[in-house]
Amino acid sequence: MIRAVQGLDGFMNPLIGNLPSSDTIYAVALIANTSQQIQIPTGANLVVFGPIPGANQYIKFVNAAISVPSANILNGSAPERMPDSRNCAGAACISIVGDTAGIVTLSFYA
Repeated sequence: MIRAVQGLDGFMNPLIGNLPSSDTIYAVALIANTSQQIQIPTGANLVVFGPIPGANQYIKFVNAAISVPSANILNGSAPERMPDSRNCAGAACISIVGDTAGIVTLSFYA
């Protein structure tokens, strides 16, 4: 069972600094410039990312390969530079890619 978020601000956003430790944490080994697709666990509503320090990592909530942008993408289809956290309710998959090899963690909360 995924641990629930405790503590929300006035806009119903989780207070990341007040989150308990997650009981559902994935570690994903990234290969430079190679997209990884990760299935989101059932019941997850929030994912907190632990990026590779000094690297450029990008995410997109799709079950498809993505790439590190190398030019302007101005049609709205670009991946997002890895944020601290995102609401993942209703999503089935997260695609992650980085320009550097290393381990990224994903901590999930209900």
